[in-house]
Amino acid sequence: MLDALRSVPLPVPEVPDAIPKAAGLYAWWGRFGALPGVSGPRHPTAPVQLLYVGIAPNGPTSAATLRSRVVGDHIRGTTGSSTLRRSLAALLVEQQGWRSRWTTRPVLLNRDELALSEWMAATLHVSWAEHQEPWSVEADVIVELEPPLNQAENRSHPMHAVVAAARKRWREEARAAGR
Repeated sequence: MLDALRSVPLPVPEVPDAIPKAAGLYAWWGRFGALPGVSGPRHPTAPVQLLYVGIAPNGPTSAATLRSRVVGDHIRGTTGSSTLRRSLAALLVEQQGWRSRWTTRPVLLNRDELALSEWMAATLHVSWAEHQEPWSVEADVIVELEPPLNQAENRSHPMHAVVAAARKRWREEARAAGR
């Protein structure tokens, strides 16, 4: 499973047609320097660094698949439906000049959601591994791979405080901006 997550990741534009409708784990990889102040483990062969690891489904009652989660929530979704997108937005909002609003959480304005999607397509890559019960191995995989953007199961990571502070700033700015 770890070998599959460390396999050569596909660029985001190629992922929708390739990723299976199965349970498993996925890893997001990005170009070095793409996120200000964030560094992750180097990929063994590709010129990218690990940023985030996720699972689908998140438990036995969820119907999510790798495809629905990665494509539906992360690639084509919004910051309202994706923890990954929220972390990316929090880290990039100042640099990109994006604007946010508050719902039940911070979200980007629609045009900036599109800009984030374009940024992801130009910058990120994805690998995955099928696994029938990914929730049963998620914590161990996060400990082993050390993705900097994961907040849960990752408090000891050196980047945890950086990401948490960026997300807090973004929340506060979105609340101040209102609806």
